[in-house]
Amino acid sequence: MADLQASEIAVAATEAQIAVHWKEEDYPYPSPKFIGQANLTDPAVVERFSENDFPECYREYADMLTWDKYWENTLDASNPPFWKWFVGGKLNVCYNCVDRHLPKYKNKAALICVPEPESQAPVAITYQELAKDI
Repeated sequence: MADLQASEIAVAATEAQIAVHWKEEDYPYPSPKFIGQANLTDPAVVERFSENDFPECYREYADMLTWDKYWENTLDASNPPFWKWFVGGKLNVCYNCVDRHLPKYKNKAALICVPEPESQAPVAITYQELAKDI
């Protein structure tokens, strides 16, 4: 029984130590402009992504990527729940996430790392730095 109390005290001490570092933060409310653009108000979008057009409606977004090999089938739902999207397609994720953005955005932040503890400064990594490091 003494061992049980000691382990409970250790857990309580650990939680207390963690709680000391927690900082109460206000809830960041989004601006009215952000809320306005986030709500779906365009009936054309609802129509484009209707159930009648599923799954081909996702082709529009897939076409925004650069494919090494274009897919043969948008969705293979023959073995649920193991659906396969863009069957037969091949793409280079690194190219799509980094390389193709270099000409226009090479000096823009691709990643912003916010460290803990919060007293340390955030670190921004540009597309050019990412391309050089990978």
